[in-house]
Amino acid sequence: MNLYDELKADLKKGIVKVTFTKINGEKRIMDCTLSEMMVPADKLPKGRTPVVETKETMAVYDLNAKGWRSFKIDNVIESETILTI
Repeated sequence: MNLYDELKADLKKGIVKVTFTKINGEKRIMDCTLSEMMVPADKLPKGRTPVVETKETMAVYDLNAKGWRSFKIDNVIESETILTI
């Protein structure tokens, strides 16, 4: 399994602390998830909006910023599962 698939599986099961380099070169640490149980109902995707998914960028729900953010997989420095539900 590659990093994208591993991260996606972990994010769907709980909270992952992802450390990555932003496009501007800054280091960023984000507590994020893809678990529908952890994303507020008003922040869940609505309708049948087609999502273009690539293995280069991952969109996640940032629990601290309370919104959707994304990062490039190639810029991930480390990830750590901090909660599994």
